[in-house]
Amino acid sequence: MPRMNRRTFAALSVGGAAGLWARVSAAQSPGAAKALRYVHLDVFTDRRLQGNQLLVYTEPAGLDADAMLALTRESNYSENTFVFPAEQAGTNYRVRIFTRTAEAPFAGHPTIGTAFALAHTGALKPGTPRTTFQLGAGPTPLDLEWKEGTLAFAWMTQQKPTFGKTVTDNASLAAAIGVEPSAIDARAPGQEVYSGSTFFVVALTTRKAVDAATLDRAKLDAVLTAAGLQRRGVYVFTTERGQDDATAYSRLLSAGGIEDPATGSAAGPAGCFIARNRLISGPIVFLQGVLVRRPSRLHVRVEGAGDGVSGVKVGGAAAVVGEGTMAV
Repeated sequence: MPRMNRRTFAALSVGGAAGLWARVSAAQSPGAAKALRYVHLDVFTDRRLQGNQLLVYTEPAGLDADAMLALTRESNYSENTFVFPAEQAGTNYRVRIFTRTAEAPFAGHPTIGTAFALAHTGALKPGTPRTTFQLGAGPTPLDLEWKEGTLAFAWMTQQKPTFGKTVTDNASLAAAIGVEPSAIDARAPGQEVYSGSTFFVVALTTRKAVDAATLDRAKLDAVLTAAGLQRRGVYVFTTERGQDDATAYSRLLSAGGIEDPATGSAAGPAGCFIARNRLISGPIVFLQGVLVRRPSRLHVRVEGAGDGVSGVKVGGAAAVVGEGTMAV
């Protein structure tokens, strides 16, 4: 709000309010703002106000990295995406993903959500079976499923899975994630898994244990260091069934702040972990975000099982919550 001296206040008081206020505001305006269109979505759900939130800027031409980072901080969502024309042969769009602190080479719900945003705006025509995004991590194909001319589901092909070191000291690991040693599933030790992003995946025995898990970063760092591992995000899950039809129940443990309600980049590694250890057979559907009241459903298809795991796709729906413009 512009400051007012006594002369300005007096003029407003005697009736020149509208005109004077306009002149004062114009004099102190930083200049005309550029309006950037965005689509607001909830991802890994087909219901608004659930899933993981995302803003997709569909026409961000002229923005530099600092501006994209600032817009993402303004939203206070975990990520925003910015869609540019394709730069690489064999891709359809260049998609840049920003967190509140940096550009990310890959992320799950931003990738799925961007496909739904492009379908919403008409950039992706109804019935298009596949599109490929150029992400920082490389070309990422998405298989698209349509229903009555509306995008209903999208599957992203993640990078080829690789399996890293394991942690067999269950007592120390349990202490680091705030559960009893008996809560760690004895069928499979915690392991580092990559399929575009790397996570430390831990299988627990019950949904109650997943809900109770609390990350102690210092203790976890000690456990990982002892195993020769770098610091990673910790994705815990259980295959215990509940009243829903999900086949796995999961959380990305937070070291403080906002807990992620849906983590597609972690669901891929976790799905590969499940298949490698043959913990369940058939479709994998993770239910995540329950404790933060934003339930999310992340579908995973893994190629192969046991030592034959060779590929993974993560899929989900998204709901458009709104759209608008941001002035910059």
